[in-house]
Amino acid sequence: MATRETSNTSKTPGEAPAPTTYQSPLLDAIDGAADAPDGHQQHGVAWHYGNPLGEQRAFERSAGAVDRSHQRVLQISGADTLTWLNSLISQKIDALDPGSTTHGLILDAKGHIEHAFTIVQPQEPSPTRADEPSVYLISEPDTFDALQTYLTHMVFWSAVSVHEVDVALITVIGPDAPTIMAQTFGSHRTPATPAATTPPDTLPDGTITFTDPLVGTEDSIHLLVPRPALTDAFTALINAGAKPAGLMAYEAERVKAVIPEVHADLDDHTVPHEIEAFIGTPANAPTQRATVDDGPTTSYVHLNKGCYRGQETVSRIHNLGRPPRLLVKLQVDGYSARRPEPGEAITYGKRKVGRIGTVVDDCDEGPIALGLVKRSIVEKAIAGGATGGAPSSSATQTNALEVDGTTLAIDPDTTHLDEAPKAGRQAVDKLRGKTP
Repeated sequence: MATRETSNTSKTPGEAPAPTTYQSPLLDAIDGAADAPDGHQQHGVAWHYGNPLGEQRAFERSAGAVDRSHQRVLQISGADTLTWLNSLISQKIDALDPGSTTHGLILDAKGHIEHAFTIVQPQEPSPTRADEPSVYLISEPDTFDALQTYLTHMVFWSAVSVHEVDVALITVIGPDAPTIMAQTFGSHRTPATPAATTPPDTLPDGTITFTDPLVGTEDSIHLLVPRPALTDAFTALINAGAKPAGLMAYEAERVKAVIPEVHADLDDHTVPHEIEAFIGTPANAPTQRATVDDGPTTSYVHLNKGCYRGQETVSRIHNLGRPPRLLVKLQVDGYSARRPEPGEAITYGKRKVGRIGTVVDDCDEGPIALGLVKRSIVEKAIAGGATGGAPSSSATQTNALEVDGTTLAIDPDTTHLDEAPKAGRQAVDKLRGKTP
């Protein structure tokens, strides 16, 4: 079994992670597998299989299978699982139904994001304790150790156990994904419906499947397979018609969906309202539910839920103010001789206005990236200001967004400003006599 570095327990968002020692067995088992080039984090899984842009096309035309076995998984089980976890995270899961998938955050006391993860509750109960719920938390590797440490320290007297499980994540994206799953696993196929209502299906070999349309198409299907069975499961998907697709193809989908990873795309001052997908909008997933009992949502925050660390900041921004920055998709000048690296400063003129995150090549758009940018700059771009134009390699363009000379442009089609009146602000203004 591949080894894995597990000593990085004290890193904060935005801090460069130490290189992982994990090496996926698929790097040797699948022809053409290539690791990430210089300038990209080395995850220990294939960056591509020899045709990186063609692998992205498979997501549109047929289906591609992505080895994401570098992701790590916690299992939380015990009689108090749902109520205990509900008290710690931004999502409402105390009444989570078996067979549900959602997302959650852990914030610090000031409302800054420390951890982001996917939550999966299998349809089938634990084979050893059928009366006890069990959920899986899927976390990026750079935050996993700190997440496990925090949750373990928070157990106290609760009837829960927290431990890592040796399963590997595979993602299949594309219109043929349901058919390929049916051919590979027979009748054990997960329908492609919204994540919070899609039952994960426990396969006979212990594999759990679930859907999560936040990244990729609505036909994306994810598998948690026992790690010793990773090669066999991935090969079976390829034999059924899926194209092997590297992590580069998945990263391009993630950037286009404006879904961040904590260490690559955020810093230790990021609050949930700076990421549209974390809060939820009518375009992808409603967050504000009709009653406090409704939930969970398909986003990362449930705004009718309180009593978790950092909730005061979430409530204050939602009811009174606006986030200071926004996570946006950026077009990167493809003619530049230098590609920006995560964590570098984004400037506007001589002023620092943000930080750049993941940078990846897309088969249609060329180099694209995620960036945390001051809200005032984003507003100017949406209004048609200089930062909203196409990237230019001209050195004389002084009013454009740049990273060390490489020009950027905010993609207005994936950026939406919340301009609705704030209920809390309206109430304060009325109390002070500013409005009738």
